[in-house]
Amino acid sequence: MSQLDLTEFAKKHQLGSEYIGQAVDFFAPLARELVNLHQNNNKPIIVGINGAQGSGKSTLSDLLLEIFSQKYDLNAVSLSLDDFYYTHSERQHLAHNIHPLLATRGVPGTHDIMLTHETLDALVSHNGAQVVCVPRFNKAIDDRFDEEHWTHVSDKPAIIILEGWCVGACHQADSALTLPANALEEHEDNQAIWRKYVNQQLKLVYEPLFDRLDCIVMLKAPSFECVFNWRLEQEEKLINHLTHIKGDQSRTMSAEDIARFIQHYQRITEHLLNTLAHTADYVFSLDHQRHIVQRQKRQGFNNLSHPTLIFTDLDGSLLDHNNYSHQAADNTLNYLSQNMIPVIACSSKTQAEIEQLRDDLNNSHPFIIENGAAVYIPKGYFDTQPNDTIEQGTYWVKQFVQPYQYWLDKLESVHHEFSHLYQGFHEMSTEQIAQVTDLPLEQASLAAQRQHGEPVLWLGDEQQKQSFILQLKAQGVNVLQGGRFIHICGDADKGKALLWLTSIYEKMKGQAFTTIAIGDSHNDCQMLDIADHALVIRSPVHGIPPLNRVSNITISDKTGPEGWAQGVHSILDEIFTYK
Repeated sequence: MSQLDLTEFAKKHQLGSEYIGQAVDFFAPLARELVNLHQNNNKPIIVGINGAQGSGKSTLSDLLLEIFSQKYDLNAVSLSLDDFYYTHSERQHLAHNIHPLLATRGVPGTHDIMLTHETLDALVSHNGAQVVCVPRFNKAIDDRFDEEHWTHVSDKPAIIILEGWCVGACHQADSALTLPANALEEHEDNQAIWRKYVNQQLKLVYEPLFDRLDCIVMLKAPSFECVFNWRLEQEEKLINHLTHIKGDQSRTMSAEDIARFIQHYQRITEHLLNTLAHTADYVFSLDHQRHIVQRQKRQGFNNLSHPTLIFTDLDGSLLDHNNYSHQAADNTLNYLSQNMIPVIACSSKTQAEIEQLRDDLNNSHPFIIENGAAVYIPKGYFDTQPNDTIEQGTYWVKQFVQPYQYWLDKLESVHHEFSHLYQGFHEMSTEQIAQVTDLPLEQASLAAQRQHGEPVLWLGDEQQKQSFILQLKAQGVNVLQGGRFIHICGDADKGKALLWLTSIYEKMKGQAFTTIAIGDSHNDCQMLDIADHALVIRSPVHGIPPLNRVSNITISDKTGPEGWAQGVHSILDEIFTYK
């Protein structure tokens, strides 16, 4: 699969780095899901893209075509509902016979929906032997291009995009049409003839068209008020383009023209913001600068078809090494949650620490504590309690090693020789733990609540450390090197816990799972080696941990949660390769 390079796309569309960042974070994953939907349907799919004027529908459509081509070598075509406007003369006829406002293009009733159906039919049934002609509309002259300027589609498309400001709209109740929505309706449609006709067309003609859509994506504006500025930007771009090519600008609009023009769309746009936002399959909420502030997906829709589990280390991987923030991975975590891909914490942290983080992440999945010492499964997560687990509070728990005091006794056996060379958590105050971990006091207190092993801060040199480790190993102690501490524990590791929990998932769900392990340190090596895919996160303080595996290894370019997000999407691209 090719790497995504949007340099030329950004140049062509005059897009800045912020948009390209959004494209990578939000729209490349969307493209993956749409390819997944196509594969699951085993036929061409029709994707509707809705958004208020100026929200970026056309740019998103072009971007998706670029991603489909670059990453998946997949044929796709984009149609705009705008290209199916009735001709200028046909709209003049509507204006004369029904209502003068129908001379203005845009609202339901001003499109040739029969031609839209015919074009979609031809594209869906395309056999690769014929050429399908797709209409194009020239907004500069407010009329349809001559047929020789239409787009000719010679390859069978796998995905057909239909974008438009009213795509996915539903009609309103008659009672909602009584009061005018703005000055245009009050003064130029005071008998409500125009808006009733538009509403009827939406119900009888447009809704059956939208029923053909396999998926609806909404770019949700914060309100109708921002549409004026967005639409003004569009018109300025059109004028600049026409100036560059010395084209006809006779029908372009001034700011005053636009202020009146957008009132034609206000009623349905506001209705869409209140309705489609709750029913669309994907909703990308925008701020006034068109930055995406939230991604939502309709529950249960088009989950990625390859069952996957993600086991992740925390400190230095999902959490930044210096400030413990996961913010750079939040969009990816949201994406995984919406696609029902469990993210399972697998850390040296305690139960108390991971519980706090799970609450912060709104994560309800099982988790693995203290380097694989125990697996905690929320009661009721599976239909039945797994064998070989005990009930402990609100969890089913699988324990792999002896309790905490057992390992403190082992540590005590070498204390006389090495006491001045290390300091265990049990010897530290909460304030001292906070100092050596850079944790706030509250979290340092949680870190001290060990159940199965002891973190040790090493103060000696490397030779002394190796002697310390050898003496402990001679007593059956497992010693793991983490990012900050040496961990004194039993014969358990993250890899064994991963295997056990994966087997439980497969037994309970009745299907095989692909596993992804993510880590940055030596104590992650076992799970990195044993998972189907390994994601190694670069560390700002130490090198790449040595692995035995030679395939399915991804090493992040960036550190911490930023590298985590980057690597997860890279591996998902490998797993969900289009075939």
